[in-house]
Amino acid sequence: MMVKKVILPSRVADSLLEMARLAYPLEMLALLRGKKKGDGVYIEELLFAPLSEHGSSSVYFRFDLMPMDLTIVGLAHSHPSGIPKPSLEDLHNFIGRVMLILIPPFSGYRDIYAFNSDGENLRIVVEP
Repeated sequence: MMVKKVILPSRVADSLLEMARLAYPLEMLALLRGKKKGDGVYIEELLFAPLSEHGSSSVYFRFDLMPMDLTIVGLAHSHPSGIPKPSLEDLHNFIGRVMLILIPPFSGYRDIYAFNSDGENLRIVVEP
């Protein structure tokens, strides 16, 4: 079944927003650990990427240093530019099932966007 939504516990969504605020004006990056749940992907927790390098328009990490972990369902990163869609580079480096992009001012859940590997928008459900 195709993924149609991303389910975020509020504690995970709040953590992502805080990480993006603290990293600004640089990009932030987090790995998403979770599982498939019906027609959605449920994000259980965030992981820090090994040896990540953060810039104002890009962020890189050493994927080859990651342990084999099938519970990593995607990536989250911020776009300090405020553009709420994946770049061509984002899509070429897509891992997992979903990508979350956060944009300034990082003040609410409306600043979080979800996409599949084709760059199509996915619905976000924030749970208490």
